[in-house]
Amino acid sequence: MKKIKIPKSQLLIVSIVIMMLFYLISIVANYDFNTIIWYSSIILTVLAIILSGALVSGDRQRGNYHSSPENTNQALNYSQIILIIAIPFYLVLLLQYLIN
Repeated sequence: MKKIKIPKSQLLIVSIVIMMLFYLISIVANYDFNTIIWYSSIILTVLAIILSGALVSGDRQRGNYHSSPENTNQALNYSQIILIIAIPFYLVLLLQYLIN
């Protein structure tokens, strides 16, 4: 499988657009924007942790890597993409914390 090469700047722009859509949804549906961002950041973080394989032991990680290195590298690549997308969500949460 080919490794997906997406520029990090495009990923950040996609993340900001997603956050703007969440803001519009929070206005239209009368939801709390802070809660939406908080849950979104948790979901993205947990998904990245699961894809990276950080929840399993070192022996199992090594076994998974040696049984299918391409799939492991692809999962790590997806994990990095998700974490880059989550960066603006973390920054908004940090700003909310500092302001309040």
